[in-house]
Amino acid sequence: MTPVLPGLVDAIFARHGITGSWEPLVSTGVANWIYGTREVVLRVATDHPDGVPDARTESVAAPAAYAAGILTPRMIAFDDTRTIVDRPFSLWERVHGETLGRATLSSEATVAVWRAVGHELSRLHRLVTACPDPQGYLDAPGAEPDSDALLATLTSAGRLDGRAARDIAAACREFAQAARATELTFTHGDMHRMNVMCDESGRLLALIDWGDAGWNDPMTDFASMPLEAIPSAVEGYESDAGVPLDAASRARLIRAKVISALDHFVRHPERALDVEALRRFATTRVRA
Repeated sequence: MTPVLPGLVDAIFARHGITGSWEPLVSTGVANWIYGTREVVLRVATDHPDGVPDARTESVAAPAAYAAGILTPRMIAFDDTRTIVDRPFSLWERVHGETLGRATLSSEATVAVWRAVGHELSRLHRLVTACPDPQGYLDAPGAEPDSDALLATLTSAGRLDGRAARDIAAACREFAQAARATELTFTHGDMHRMNVMCDESGRLLALIDWGDAGWNDPMTDFASMPLEAIPSAVEGYESDAGVPLDAASRARLIRAKVISALDHFVRHPERALDVEALRRFATTRVRA
């Protein structure tokens, strides 16, 4: 994928009255090229299949979250006219910090960030009750991956032993009923380390990259988190809600995370799979 030519970046900034020098910024995903001045970030969709759809989704999702007071950058402009570049681009107020996936924090600070993320997700699910979407850009829940097929793939590849596969399969079946009965809320859809911005002290600055946002089971917003982060995030979520997650919500959370993890490791066979940690998580007992 060829980055945007400097002259076109200049033209985009000039069109919107953005002055000052700019530089390419590190992109933590595949859907955008990113450039920044001191005050503004420019995101230009790449040629990746997710580039254009994610840009369009983000253009309606992020403003709705921002309007509800969620910690996320303000969108200054979105342009899909293709008059300067042959793809959508967006301009955002710049948040000066680091993504959690690139930050060097103490374990205590990392816990604090994930607790704050959980608190912010609860606010998102509670406060965003409408999101104008006349073009249908928001993501809709897709078909759930077949957990049995994923387990079979990992087992046949020698990455999952028989005991773990049986335990995980049993848990997915046990929690299936809870997954079918839930009220949809507005969700971020991709809440992993690279979409969390923080400062060096562990203060949450922003939730970013809304390209997978839409109406879904709120518990799916825990599915992209590392296993070790989920207890802290749940604690933060419960602190905003004022009540513990009920048993059905915990069951849906576990199922969503387990299936997401299985799907991830099937698609990325080069990545290490902590079989025992996943088995323990899958077999967590939920409160009645």
